[in-house]
Formats: sequence, structure tokens, C-alpha cells
Amino acid sequence: MNRLIYIFFFFFYSTIYANSELYESDLYYLEKNEVLLYKILNWWSTKSQENSIEFCFNNLRVRSNKTLNLDYDRKTKILKIYLKEEFASLVSIFENKNTYLETDYINRSYFKSLKPENIKRIDMISLNNISFSEYKKIKSMKKSIAFELEGKITGLLAYTGQVSLHKSGDFLRTCPNNSKEKFDISFKLLNIKTKEILVKYNKKN
Repeated sequence: MNRLIYIFFFFFYSTIYANSELYESDLYYLEKNEVLLYKILNWWSTKSQENSIEFCFNNLRVRSNKTLNLDYDRKTKILKIYLKEEFASLVSIFENKNTYLETDYINRSYFKSLKPENIKRIDMISLNNISFSEYKKIKSMKKSIAFELEGKITGLLAYTGQVSLHKSGDFLRTCPNNSKEKFDISFKLLNIKTKEILVKYNKKN
């Protein structure tokens, strides 16, 4: 039965929203299939699904679908790239206030002097040592860049109702222990037209 519901969510809703880039919400993908994640979370939270592990260890990817904002300070050479709205609000990635993502990759074709930094937010990144010409280059492709978050589902949190990409917290639906699974989390700034990654941050779990 669970399998049938799984297929229903993946194919029925992905068909309805096949052109969801026309909408303003974030885009959610489970195992490469576009879905309405809030529908899945509502279903998973019902009493009848308290033993369901249907979505455990599935790969979850979230992409921003609103134009990113740029704020450049020519004196400090700091470029802030951000969303005015919350990003990936249905997903929990930070276990606590001390959790952060580390810089894993910098595309030097875009940022020659950018220094690696840890981040604790996914709705904004602050880039240092950015030249004015680099800023202009990013500005020219503003409508083609997006944030992208990716990780594996470890359960459903009790109080927030969010799907979790980490293994700590108070869970309403828990996934079985699996020592073979890796729960790394990645967050990227990418060019959605060329598929280039501009900056990538990781958290190893």
C-alpha cells in the first residue's frame, strides 16, 4: 500500500507541477522526481503512517525558484547574495546553533580571490574579496543563478514538522539505523543554465 502511495506522490504531483518553474515556491525533488513536499510530510505525519519508512534515505534536493538579490559593497569588496524569503523552509539541516557548512569548492573562473568561509544560513551567502568586475559578471547572470540544497532524509521532526537531513533531534518518524548510509549535506550557488557550480558548501555526517 505504501508503495502505491509513494508512486502516486512521485508521478501524479510531478505531472501536475511539471511546469512549476512558473510558480514562485522552492522546487523540491525526491530521487530526481519533482514533488509537493508538504503533501508528503502531511501524509507521513498521520497516525496510520507511524511505522512508515517509505521515504527514509531518499535523496532530497531543493532549488530556489525566485530571483536572488545582490548587494555589493565596493569599499569592502563584499558581495551578499540572498533571498528575501525563507529558503527550504520544509527542511531541517542545522542540528543546533553550533552547526555550520564548510566551503568545499570555489569556481575560480568567477571568484579568483574568494576565501573559504563557514556558513550558518542557507538564505544568504556573503562572499569576500570580490572585485567589481566579478560582481558585474554575477549581476549579468542574476536570473540564471540559484541556491540548491541536497541531502538524504533521516526522518520527520516532531515539533517543526520538517523533514530532517541530520540524525539528531526529537523525531515524529524515525528512520532505521544504517551504518552504510552517508548523510552529507551540500549547499550550492549554481548557474542553472550552464549547470556550473559557483560555490559549494558541505557538511559531512
